Amino acid sequence: MSRESIVEKLSERHEGVEHFYTTCHNNGCWDATCLIKCGVKDGKIVSIEPDDSVNAGIAREDDNEEAVQTGMLQARACPMGHAWRQELYSEDRLLYPMKRIGEKGAGKGHFERISWEEALDTIASKMKQMADENPDNPWLYYCYYVAFESSDFPFASYMPGTITGWGDHSTSGGAAAEDFHLGVRLTDILIKGTSDAYPGFEAPDLLNSKLVVLWGFDPMVAWFGHVPYYMKLAQERGCKFILIDPVYNVSAECLGAQWIPIRPGTDTAFGLAVAHVLYTEDLYDHEYVAQWVEPEGFEEWRKYIVGEVDGVEHTPEWAEPICGIPAETIREFARYYASMKPVHLQQMYGVSKRNLGDYAAAVAMLLQAMTGNLSIPGGCEGGGASLVTQPRVFPPVPDTGQIKGDVVNPITNNNNKVTEIMHCQKLYAAGEITEEEFRRRIGCPKGSPLPNLKMAIIPNNYINNQHDVSKRMAGFADMEFSWGWQYYPDQPSIEFLDIVLPSPIIQFESTDMHFFGINRYWGAPAGMQNYFLFAGKGVNPPGEIRSKDWVWMELARRLGFADKYCPKMLDVTDWRDWDDQVIERIYKPAYEEWAKDETGMLEYSGVTPPSWEEFQKMPIIRVPGEPGEWFHPFKNTIPWGRSPFKTPSGKIEFESSYVKNTDLTQTRYGGKMDAYPRWQPTYQDLPANDSYYHPWTKNYPLSMVTPVSTYRQHSSNDRNPWLKGDCYDHMVRMSPADAADRGIKTGDRVLVYNQYGEVEITAYVSSKLLPGTVSIGHGEWSRFDNVRKSKLMPYGIDTAGNCNLLIGDTHLPHVVGALLTAGLVEIRKVGDE
Repeated sequence: MSRESIVEKLSERHEGVEHFYTTCHNNGCWDATCLIKCGVKDGKIVSIEPDDSVNAGIAREDDNEEAVQTGMLQARACPMGHAWRQELYSEDRLLYPMKRIGEKGAGKGHFERISWEEALDTIASKMKQMADENPDNPWLYYCYYVAFESSDFPFASYMPGTITGWGDHSTSGGAAAEDFHLGVRLTDILIKGTSDAYPGFEAPDLLNSKLVVLWGFDPMVAWFGHVPYYMKLAQERGCKFILIDPVYNVSAECLGAQWIPIRPGTDTAFGLAVAHVLYTEDLYDHEYVAQWVEPEGFEEWRKYIVGEVDGVEHTPEWAEPICGIPAETIREFARYYASMKPVHLQQMYGVSKRNLGDYAAAVAMLLQAMTGNLSIPGGCEGGGASLVTQPRVFPPVPDTGQIKGDVVNPITNNNNKVTEIMHCQKLYAAGEITEEEFRRRIGCPKGSPLPNLKMAIIPNNYINNQHDVSKRMAGFADMEFSWGWQYYPDQPSIEFLDIVLPSPIIQFESTDMHFFGINRYWGAPAGMQNYFLFAGKGVNPPGEIRSKDWVWMELARRLGFADKYCPKMLDVTDWRDWDDQVIERIYKPAYEEWAKDETGMLEYSGVTPPSWEEFQKMPIIRVPGEPGEWFHPFKNTIPWGRSPFKTPSGKIEFESSYVKNTDLTQTRYGGKMDAYPRWQPTYQDLPANDSYYHPWTKNYPLSMVTPVSTYRQHSSNDRNPWLKGDCYDHMVRMSPADAADRGIKTGDRVLVYNQYGEVEITAYVSSKLLPGTVSIGHGEWSRFDNVRKSKLMPYGIDTAGNCNLLIGDTHLPHVVGALLTAGLVEIRKVGDE
């Protein structure tokens, strides 16, 4: 076949193809907003291509040095972004509403198809009934995102009874440390608007770094957007990289990082030993400390570090047997770290999402403060929410005309403690625990009513995706009535619903809002907020799938407040007209109002808005950044001599005065914490229960870590054929030493188990992780063998390898809040007893 004939044949395939732009704003990718160009022919998506909205035709993301320095880079999607067609057009996709017949739970009951009218009437009737029957206690859990002192339930201001959470999932491990030691609170920045203490950085600022320390961090896999790309650019320009992690990861390979293997859960000990070197060898930044650190707490932590408090000197030699890192390595790391300013030391979520992990997060922040790297170009906050910066361009703000109701739902719990609510409400009703203990366990503030959950709305795969799945399944099985949206008939969460609705894939098939009311003007990713996208609707969904926002409007009609909920869409009753009218009535006017530029901000930024019709062809607005002027932590405060630290002293507090002077058991944190990070807390005798040093290691001697994968975002794409098999084999990785002790080799089916659950999975033996450590990737859907049941696994042993079945949700007497991602396990070959 000639070249010309091949080109002709390919050209024929593209005849009649039209394009639209969208993003993978789905599941956990909500802060990425990578851009994908979709080809549509005959009403179906036929291609998903990389971003070409700038630097078109270029073989890499940037065009030249100007593009690098101004941030005018293509925002290319990861493998998941390019594989969405296989999700859209899967033969197994759920296409119509269903109701459950029989019991809830995997292997119990079954579903029958019903009409939309029956589904909506049933749901509205149940909501009315439960609201009337439960006037005093919150009864409803909407599983989208109950966080940041808010609920994402669309009817929260019209109906009393929804639980409202504090804290969040991603930053939960370091949130207490960030609050207590820095006085930085994401709720104040993102939700209330009462603080401008932005702790984040923009990706090009990495070009200012001399050293990047990846502490439990795999950015090439775990952080979408431009940050990993700029890390690679920084490495090409001479920046050095160090990885501190139990596992040698993809980023270490890509970035040429020196690997310092560390035992899981010993990061606090490592950090204390580094601080010992900085204190005793006088390597800390005196000028920065004098200006921004509260001196008395700085001295108190020094006393603890050098052994003046408890007689234990926290030297590198002390840390060596704990961390498994040679004392010489710790000492030389500390010296190198102190000499390489500016240093971007970023401790990522997995380190702090352990029992007592907030101490590790605090240590990372304090080390960055000691070395003067916490708030300078090329630096990093350390162990907190380094995502959050100000946008460089603000998108249009659509107005639905909504008239908020007067209902205020009080804060009832930490958002990671919903499973504990369901567990404790039964104990409380039976008189087995006191009200005080119930509040402590769930983080319920005094004065707020205790939840008594009766209904759950599940628009995702929540039951599968967080710690202690068996406990969560037991709780959801007891719900009086639950409903929600799902994609596939075999999703684990579907087994606990009474009514299930078929879900659109919102970035392609609807104009639905995302959680926290994020509309279709989607801002750029954390680390590069210099553009926004309007993601319209590309194709119609198959079967009887309908817009989620249409469903909410129809429920609002049945519940009697549709005229307030969305007045501009009140007369649109036909679901086939919904999305077109949303764009015409809500998004187009918002754009045209924005394009008037009455504040002059667009002109100042060099933006000349195209007409709405032209904008639809390329619905992306970008603003070039200023070379050398990229955002670094607290850039809008500290350079002006204004403190961003909302601690009682107004400075970074190495010893938290709030913790020192407050009984945390009487606050929503519900537990105890030392005023400065310690290796062994003063208030408990046992180490953390996911620690190498806990007595449980007698039965479960292996420490399990659960990193994310390039091919899963939480658990989305688990059923995608392009992202399984040769592309991604879900396995448990273990070291040659641990495998040999158990007679296991690569390819063997093994049982991974502990006191929480049992999962069967394939083994992969690798030297890229420490002995005593095993690794199971996060994001697999449970598949229960209904024949092989046990007391721990009432629905059957999981044969897919869902790591969340092996992770508990207890925090000892410590403060509540962290989403736990680690545990202790044992492994044996299937067939061995």
